[in-house]
Amino acid sequence: MNLTKKEKLAILRAADELIATGGRNLLSKILKGSREKKVLELELDKSPVYGYFQSETIAAITEKVDWMIEHDFLEIFYSGKLPMIVYTDRGWQIEASQRADEFLLATIRRRNEWMVVKFLRNLM
Repeated sequence: MNLTKKEKLAILRAADELIATGGRNLLSKILKGSREKKVLELELDKSPVYGYFQSETIAAITEKVDWMIEHDFLEIFYSGKLPMIVYTDRGWQIEASQRADEFLLATIRRRNEWMVVKFLRNLM
């Protein structure tokens, strides 16, 4: 198995929602688009990549997550007996860059919205 760049980025982005608070099963459920109670209670359905692999089985998605662990993008950290997903240095470098891009785009959108509002107010 080999993952595309987009698939890797989607998995890393979904992992950001639960770093050190959830494991690979919960990560797979975000990527599947699960409507499970825990997913909804934690508002993981608000993730921009929620349902990214909706047409695939949980087993197939979990294989992709395991591939990310095996190839040093993510790792499992144990909090007591509970396995938690965390970034490796390699995974964090990629995700940090991706998040910076998201924040920049959000800032540009807000600025553009503000400029439109200002323009419309000037028309009045």
